[in-house]
Amino acid sequence: MYRDGTLAASPSGTSVPITGLSTGVPYSFTVSALDAAGNVSALSAPLSVTLRVLSALPQIQWSAGMETGDLSEWSEKVNSGSADSVAVTAASAGIPPKTGNWVMRQSVTGSSGGTRMHRYPEADALSRAGTTFYWSWWDYYPTRISFGSSDMFMPWQVASDDAAGVGQPLWGLYFNGSNSTLILGWNPAGGAPAEGPHAGESGKKAYTSVVPVPVAQWVFFEVMIKPAGDFTGAIKIWMNGQVIFDQSLVKTRFPYVGLAGYMYATQNAYGSGLTPTPYSHYVDDVTISLGRMPYP
Repeated sequence: MYRDGTLAASPSGTSVPITGLSTGVPYSFTVSALDAAGNVSALSAPLSVTLRVLSALPQIQWSAGMETGDLSEWSEKVNSGSADSVAVTAASAGIPPKTGNWVMRQSVTGSSGGTRMHRYPEADALSRAGTTFYWSWWDYYPTRISFGSSDMFMPWQVASDDAAGVGQPLWGLYFNGSNSTLILGWNPAGGAPAEGPHAGESGKKAYTSVVPVPVAQWVFFEVMIKPAGDFTGAIKIWMNGQVIFDQSLVKTRFPYVGLAGYMYATQNAYGSGLTPTPYSHYVDDVTISLGRMPYP
């Protein structure tokens, strides 16, 4: 095993302890195999590692790194049309790993489809308590995506349902099909009345960013959600540490009556008319926390 190109250990098994690492310093590890005849394999793809002090991290409520090789950390998978979410190794996908070997691939494989991964307990409990929380994740877009004005691609959303299962409201991140910037959209989603996110507004609303989403590299997204069933909530979004949306005095969840219904956030690949098709993006290190996660 090599650390930053220098031989660090020659174990006889499949694991070895490494000491002398410093927190906050990025390291690159590679491995090669040696058989009994002395034949040496080529070096593996590098794995980047940065140690962090756990006590310095915000209080983490839940996280998913897909390192179990499946999606068992999530509450539910919902597919419609031609789309699916699966756990794959970064190497098999031909992309650099983020943390560990496994990532979640979310794909739209036909002309129209959607796949979303839910996590219910933490987002719902924090929402009912009125506690501001953060949903963060790393995202990898292999190539630029494009689509026409009547089509769409949505990678993330937060929503809530009433006791009858009617969703209102829904905040979602959408791509601009012509320049790969992002749109933060509000949709009353069938609830009544069809009000807007701010007091005195009605109907759907869209807020635009001018910063394109980078391709062929890991991108860090953070969403701050102040849950409120009235117009005292907030939603703020960072991309690679830069604020791209900041909405305050908005409604962010259904106005619960008798604590019926629930709130949830999801990682998505919802789209139609995409170029290229099939189109996949990759997700790693999804976290619900009570503060911002470190970046980078």
